[in-house]
Amino acid sequence: MTISPIAQHGMLRCDPRTKLAFTLTVGCFCLTSAGGDTPVMQWVRGLLICCAFLLLAGSGRLKPALEMGLFALVCVGLARMAAHWQGPAAWFATMSTAMWMQMLPSGVAAYWLMATTTASELTSALQRMHVPQAVTIPLAVMFRFFPTAAEEQRAISDAMRMRGVHVRGRKANRMLEYRVVPLVANMVRIGDELTQAALTRGLGARAERTSIARIGFHALDIILLASCAACYALWALTAFGVLS
Repeated sequence: MTISPIAQHGMLRCDPRTKLAFTLTVGCFCLTSAGGDTPVMQWVRGLLICCAFLLLAGSGRLKPALEMGLFALVCVGLARMAAHWQGPAAWFATMSTAMWMQMLPSGVAAYWLMATTTASELTSALQRMHVPQAVTIPLAVMFRFFPTAAEEQRAISDAMRMRGVHVRGRKANRMLEYRVVPLVANMVRIGDELTQAALTRGLGARAERTSIARIGFHALDIILLASCAACYALWALTAFGVLS
């Protein structure tokens, strides 16, 4: 059964190069706090965070977007409560919520990138960007690795549940052994098989490969790329003292 582009990407379809640029921009300004804490940069971070959640929800991943948004609200509420606390508990709660809130926007953008981009689309986009194969092959394997590893994790959880290995089961003390050992073994096997499959399909060949993946820039791509460029322009203006 083939998956239609709308089912794969939702209503908002973007080029993989646009997704990479947006994800790097979110990581630059939200994760590394580039530009400092000036009012302009705070507005930029707020708009990037809202845009990341909207793109994830509009791409057919409404449930993960709502779950991550709810988690962000819980972190904000906990931070407000911790402001009235005293002692080590207040420090730990403040630092934990600050760390999660700093990492969450980049996680949302990265999830949107990986959930709505196939390995073929990514490979075609990187090939058009003339990226070396030493970078293309590991990225293509990584994009296939995480979904496959998640499926293996679900299969292991189902097998453990059938054998009574869960928190309230008779073998709860052996959960770590039964879960971690098969998962690590399967992850090593999956990584090896995906690498062999990629090389078998000619990913490492010197000749230019053809692909049936449909990629290209559209109106949404132009808007997102222009927005990313505007973020860096505002950062430069702030660094030179033009904006405060």
